[in-house]
Amino acid sequence: MAGTADLIDSYAELVAARPGYAKAEAYFDGDVDEIFASDKVARMLAKSNLDELDEINFARIPVTAVTDRLHITAITSGDDDPDAEIAELIKRNQLDEELPALHVRACSQGDAYLMVWPALDDQGDIAGVDMLVNSAATVRVIYDEENPLRKKLAIKSWCVGSGKNQTIRADLWYPAGPDETEGRIERWVWAGKHTKKNDKWAPYTEDGQDAVLPNPYGVIPFFHYRTARPYGRPEHYAAYGPQSLINKLVVSHAATVDFQSLPQRYGLIDPQVDQSGMQNDFDPDNPEDLDGDPESPLNPSQLRNDPGEMWMLQGLKGVGQFEAANPQVYLAPFDRYVKAMAQVTGTPFSEFDSTGDAISGKARQEARASQTARVQARQRSFGATHADAFEFALQLLGYDDVTVTVRWQPADYRDDAEGWATVNAKVEAGVPRERSLIEIGCPPELVEGWMSSLDDDAELQRRVDLLTSLGNAVQALGTGVQLGAISQDQVGVLLDQVLGAAEKLGDSEANR
Repeated sequence: MAGTADLIDSYAELVAARPGYAKAEAYFDGDVDEIFASDKVARMLAKSNLDELDEINFARIPVTAVTDRLHITAITSGDDDPDAEIAELIKRNQLDEELPALHVRACSQGDAYLMVWPALDDQGDIAGVDMLVNSAATVRVIYDEENPLRKKLAIKSWCVGSGKNQTIRADLWYPAGPDETEGRIERWVWAGKHTKKNDKWAPYTEDGQDAVLPNPYGVIPFFHYRTARPYGRPEHYAAYGPQSLINKLVVSHAATVDFQSLPQRYGLIDPQVDQSGMQNDFDPDNPEDLDGDPESPLNPSQLRNDPGEMWMLQGLKGVGQFEAANPQVYLAPFDRYVKAMAQVTGTPFSEFDSTGDAISGKARQEARASQTARVQARQRSFGATHADAFEFALQLLGYDDVTVTVRWQPADYRDDAEGWATVNAKVEAGVPRERSLIEIGCPPELVEGWMSSLDDDAELQRRVDLLTSLGNAVQALGTGVQLGAISQDQVGVLLDQVLGAAEKLGDSEANR
């Protein structure tokens, strides 16, 4: 039996996308081969193993600059029983570790998938739900041409064995149709290496099950995390070019370091001298000179590296050395390509160079505006997909019509004196206090807790004033540490005392 059109087309689409994902992974991991202008240069660098030099990888920074700000603070439904199940799902599937890794995979490759499927016990009952991260190199969701919001099918393909014993497995997952046709799972196998010329797909039944199984839940259990639609683009896609040139500059500079430490030298022969050519001096590589010690005053060499010595070079009319390449030839464009990478990827340059001049909170916020918008976009997209995945998992566990909410740490939380001063100014101007706090990045649930513990606006104002004063004090103390007027340990003691006093004052006011 030959493979179906859906199988052939979806497998071809999956395979065609793999090189792009592999390239994205290589640039993220720093495993990219250098591009050489000629084969001769490549051979010269290979002689010194410079073709295997580990790159100074900047291309991963546009990815980590986003993923480092993707922190889930809560996944809840608002109901105790489903929330307990959510906590169990997180523990069972180690999602505290897996979900951050999923974010990195989705941002570094553009696409990633989370498979949600029940785990059955010996009686065929649901004993739990597996939520497993899948790579876009093995899974691809195919969307309907007429309705791109609808998943037409999904393919998962992987290899078993290697060489002559290799087989390719492929499963096709179909949802229930709008005409109430039942969803299904088609299982296929290809023996050997895949070729486009032949069609050797055969139904897979080696595990004792049918080649076509029902999909009892009628949905495709692969949840697609993507940075764009229908398929994503790596966050560092625009960094490929600058990183390749950075790699070339690093390797080329490394090739000149030895010549800067030990320059190549030359001697100019005088053709008018009868005894032209180099003198017969001590040669440690000559078999007759094996017992000679170049450091011994008894060695036969006339060329001694001692003060006041005079070298007599027979037959030479001049000596010199070749100048190695100026390091600035490499370092100047190196910095420019790093800056170009920041520009083309929309990543603040401070993410690449943290040693620059300090900037104010407002200037930092403006510099990070584009990146903050991108982080917020990922939170919306990934958060919606997380919610769909957990709602389906809860449905498998018997909870219908449950709405899951995913809360994130704010993309641009400003916990500094300038941020609190802004809150104060907004409140005085009439902006609602809750909105003012949320706008500087305070989590909504934290603001809600604060508001519930306040009796009046005056208490809020006192707390804002206290935080503003503390922020100003911390900045002033930091300047004092830099100037040497106070030590870091002394600052720590002072802050502990002030914060302790503020806490006691707050407790006493609350008990009045």
